[in-house]
Order: sequence, then C-alpha cells, then structure tokens
Amino acid sequence: MTTLIGGEMLLWSDLDGSHGRDPVSGEALRSLLSQRFGRTLVAGPHAPELLEALPPAQVTVLVRGAADAELLAARGSTVVCGSLEKLAAVPAYDTVIALDGLDRLHSAEAEPHSWTETLDLLLAVLKPGGRLLLGVENLFGVHRLTALPATPTDADWTIPDDHDPQRPAGHARLLTHLTRSGLRVQRDYAAYPGLPSPTVLLSREIQGDAALAGALEAAVATAVQPTADVLTDPVRLATAAVRNGLATELAPAWVVIAHRGPGAPPDAAAPDAVIHGREFRLPATELPRGRTLEDHLLAAAQRRDLPTLRDLLTTWQASPCAGVPAAQTVVGDKGELTALAPAADPLTALRTFAASAISGGYAPLWPIRADEAELTAVLAGMTGRELEPSEVPPADKPRAHAVGDLLADRDRLTRELSEAKAKHEWYEQLLLRREAELKRVRQMNALLSATVPGRAATTLVGGLRAGKRAMRSVVRRTRGS
Repeated sequence: MTTLIGGEMLLWSDLDGSHGRDPVSGEALRSLLSQRFGRTLVAGPHAPELLEALPPAQVTVLVRGAADAELLAARGSTVVCGSLEKLAAVPAYDTVIALDGLDRLHSAEAEPHSWTETLDLLLAVLKPGGRLLLGVENLFGVHRLTALPATPTDADWTIPDDHDPQRPAGHARLLTHLTRSGLRVQRDYAAYPGLPSPTVLLSREIQGDAALAGALEAAVATAVQPTADVLTDPVRLATAAVRNGLATELAPAWVVIAHRGPGAPPDAAAPDAVIHGREFRLPATELPRGRTLEDHLLAAAQRRDLPTLRDLLTTWQASPCAGVPAAQTVVGDKGELTALAPAADPLTALRTFAASAISGGYAPLWPIRADEAELTAVLAGMTGRELEPSEVPPADKPRAHAVGDLLADRDRLTRELSEAKAKHEWYEQLLLRREAELKRVRQMNALLSATVPGRAATTLVGGLRAGKRAMRSVVRRTRGS
C-alpha cells in the first residue's frame, strides 16, 4: 500500500543508483536491525534486501521517489511517498531507522532544510522512549581525503555543507548534538568503507582494546581497498588511523543507536563490532590478539634492523601463512602467526609487501633503488630462496592508481632516465675519444710508411714474410720425400 503525502518525485528513483550513490545495504547494517522494536519508520532509501529483515506488519517506509514507492509496495511494504516535512508530526513510531542519513529525505522542490531541522523532523515522529538508528557521513573521512574530484550527479542539486554551523563537524560534536536533542547514545560505530554498504562497524569500546589493533587494521585494510583511481592510498591512511587511535575520527561514516528518554527501551545487546558479516562482542576472544606482520616488518625497516627483518621474513615464509599478505597476518605474543585471509602464492604475498614498502616511502635497508620485482627478489633471498626479478609473478590483478604513488613513480623514472642519459653520454664521449686515437694512429702509420725508412722497413718485412713462406715450402717437400 502506498500513501502520497506531497512532495513526491514522480520521475525519480534513489534505489536504482542512477541518480547518485546506491541505497544503504549490507550484512553489517542487517546485524543492527535487531535493535528495532515496536512500530517502525524506515526513512530514506534502504535496499529492499535490507528491509526483508524487518516484519512488514510493523514497518512503514518513507521514500521520495514514486518509482521507489511502487517497487517497495509491490514487495509488500507499507510505503509513504513524499518529502519528510510533509509527514504528520505525530509521535507515532517506537523506532526510526535512517541509516542512509538525512540528506535524501526531502524533495527537490522542498525548501532547503539544515541538518538540524531535518533531525528535528525525524524526532517529531519518534515516541518518548523510542530508539533511533542513524547513519551520518563524515565529511572529513578517509574516503573524502583520498578521493579524486568526482563528476556531479543528477542528485547533487545540493551538497553536504561542511561549513554549515548547524551540522555537527566531527564525531564528538555529533554525539554532543544528539544529546542536546534529547537523545541518549547507547552505541556508536565507525563505519568502513562508507555509508552505502559498510562491511566493518567498530565501536569505541572494541577500539579501546589495544591488543586487537592488528585484527582491526586487517579488517579496515580489506574494507577500504580502492576500486578506482585515488589521490593517495586509502589503505595506508585508514590503517594508520586505527594504529593512532583515530579510526572513529577519520571513518567515512558513523552509525549511531540512540534512545529518546525518558523511559528505557527493550534491552537488545548490540554487537561491539561487525566485521565482514560476523558479530563480535568483548572480550572478542575469536579475534587474534597482536599486531600485523606488516606492522612488524615496516617497524624493523624503519629501524634498519636487518636481523629482525630477516627472522620475520624467514618465519613467515616457512609457515602455513606464507601465501597470506603480511597485512592480513597477525603476530601473537609468542610469535605465532594467524592468517585472516586465504593463502595464495608466497611470492605474490612478498610482492604485495614490497609494493607497500615502496609506496609507503619507508627507509630502505638496502643501498639499491629497486622496483617491486627487484625488491621481491631481495626479500626472497633473505629467506634463503634465490631467484631473478624476472621470475617474480606479476600482480594478481591491476591495482587502482594513487596519484601520489604515480608522482613518486614519475620522479623515480625521471631520476633513472637522467642517470641512464648521463651514462650514455659518458660512453659516447669515451667512444669518440677512442675513435679519434685510432684515427691518429692510422694517420701516423700512413705517414711513416711514406718515408724512406718506412719503405725500407716495409720491404724488409715483405722479404721476411717471403723467406718464411719459402722455408715452409722446403719443410713440406722434405717431409713428403
């Protein structure tokens, strides 16, 4: 059933992804839907597969596109189509779910609403004691810091305004703003790789356990792998954020579960983390404790600690984790290795680490300027495996280009070309000098041959050669007789 409330967009869809980013979806968000209770409003574009986890009889979906309303109604959902400000401001819902955020709740023809005004409109339909599940994009997140300028889409008639004083800037201010709006935050998560389909949700509580840093770095590294060209490598920035306690501040998005007092909502224990579809709760004994192998290796490289680096590489390549990337391998307190990804070719894993060391600009241990294949061969040699750079397998799949890395490659190639050009010029000058010396010797020989002593010497040499030939003839005849 569909109800039109005004402000509906007749020729528009937020669900098909043709007018902006895709609707929110994914198993990570599905894990949080257990937090809802009672009569529920789902505000904004949410993937139909995500809505299937909710009981249809208790759920109303608010969308602004008429095409989306028809699609959801055909799947059995109760749909309200129109702009949020047209929704009756009556506290009618026990739970409001707005995991897509607040930016796609108004019609294109509606008067502009600030972030705070939109939040107030949502809270106006939430009962006292109700629960809010809210997604918020971080306008200073890893995804924006590493992205190249994007081509505007049809949905960009307005853009998120990071200069809007009413929009909370930063995670701490977001929580303060929600508290001042009469909400009590029960749980909040850093969401990676972004709001549309997060695969990793990390609470502040699980981030506070320093022993889990390796597992969390590995999870975030997998989540933010770039699929298109970027300004700089988001993996390096995101893992550094986890390592330095800034995973929440630099997360691409935040997901908040808040309660509107007074009263207490039904208790539902939210997970401390959701990592690639699995829920974890502290003390999270299922997660390995320790730092990643890549962290250990790069630390040894920075200290120029060659023995430690050799021992780590040898232990790694002699273990069942040999084919697992170093960034997906956790080193325990007793040196045991735990793989967080399937094993592949060990040389491919070595090459992946070599690429990380080169692109990260870490101080090299070797007095050479090597590319990925050459450094991989050196690393393999440190483990006792001798091979030529030509034997190193190529990257398993083309990687997205980072502009910063491309500039570094350009500078390296420029330097190598300059050195090759200087060497070529040196060889050319050497060849010219030797040709000039040879020409001078030939001229001197010709000049000497034209003088009387020279002719006499030539005659003498000719006579000696004739005598030598005659003597050889006599010897042959003597032997024949």
